[in-house]
Amino acid sequence: MNPTQKPDPTAAALADLTPADILRCTARYLERHGWIQGNAYQPDTTDPFPAACAIGAITISIYGGLSAPVDRQERHDAWRLVNRVTAQLAEYLWTDGRVKESDYYGAMCSSAPEIVAGWNDDSTQALADVLDILRAAADDHDRTHGGTR
Repeated sequence: MNPTQKPDPTAAALADLTPADILRCTARYLERHGWIQGNAYQPDTTDPFPAACAIGAITISIYGGLSAPVDRQERHDAWRLVNRVTAQLAEYLWTDGRVKESDYYGAMCSSAPEIVAGWNDDSTQALADVLDILRAAADDHDRTHGGTR
C-alpha cells in the first residue's frame, strides 16, 4: 500500500464493535427502516435498506447493507459476529424469562437463531417491545462484560 493511501476502515471498525454496540445499531436500524415478522427482510423490495426482522437487522448492522463482504476473511469474521450477537440476544431472552427453559436447555433445544426468530415472530410482539429488548440486551452485555468484546 502506498504510504499516502488510507487503509480500508471497514475491518478495523468491525473489530472495534462490541455485541452491545451492534444490538444498539440494530435497534436504530429498525427504528429508521422498519421491523417485520416472518422474513429476514421485506420481500419484493428494491430498497437497499429494507425493513427487517431482528436477525436481518443484526446482519445488516454488521455487513453495512444487504451484501456480505467480498473478502473471504472479512465475510467469515462478519458471519461469526452475526452468530455471536444473535447468541448474546438469545441468552438475554432466556435469562430475562422470555424463552421457556425447555427451548433453551431441553433435549430438543433451539439454536440461538431459532430462539431469536421465534421471539421476533411472536404475534404478541410490537416494535416498541423489540427495541426495548435490544437495548436492554445491549445494556446487559455492557454490565456483564465491562463494555468489551
